[in-house]
Amino acid sequence: MRADAVRNRQRIFDEAHRAIAAGETELTLNELARRSGVGVGTVYRLFPTQRAMLEAVLEVSARDLIRLAEEAGTESDPHRALEEFLRSALAAALARPGLFTVLITLTDETDSLREAKGELAAKATQLLGRIDPAPALTGENLLKLFCGLIHAISEHPEERRPAATDAYLQLLRAGLAAGPGA
Repeated sequence: MRADAVRNRQRIFDEAHRAIAAGETELTLNELARRSGVGVGTVYRLFPTQRAMLEAVLEVSARDLIRLAEEAGTESDPHRALEEFLRSALAAALARPGLFTVLITLTDETDSLREAKGELAAKATQLLGRIDPAPALTGENLLKLFCGLIHAISEHPEERRPAATDAYLQLLRAGLAAGPGA
C-alpha cells in the first residue's frame, strides 16, 4: 500500500473514532470524507456502508467486553464473577456511544464483529455455566439482557446511573438465585 494511502486510511479511522466517541453514531460517510480531507470514494473503499464503519470502530469495544468476561472468569465465586463482568461491561458500554446498537443487531456486516460477538456469547455462557444450579439462560440470551440493561440505564440521568445499575443487577441476581422454573 502506498504511503499516502496508509495515511489517508489512518486519518479516516481516526476521524471515525473521534466522531463516534463524541456520540455521532449516525455520521455519514460523505461527512466522514469531508472531515478526513479525502475523497468520498476513498472512504467508501474502506467502509462500504455507514454500518460497516460503525462496526469497524466499535469492534475494539466488543473485544474489550470479551477481555472483561475473561477477567471476571478468574473470580472464584461464580455469582460474583457474573456480577463483576456485568458491572464492568455496563460501565464500558455506557461510555461507548453506538456499542448498544452494534451488540443488539442480529445481522452484522463485518465477519470480524460477528466473530467477536460469538466469542462474547461463549464467554458469557462460561460464566453462566459456573452457577449452580445452572440458570435457564444462554450466553446469547444474557447478552440480549445486557443490551436491555444498557438501554434501561442510559435512560437515567448521568448522576442516577450508578444507583440504577445497582438496582438492575440486584434484580438479575435475585432472578438467577431463584433458579430455572422458579
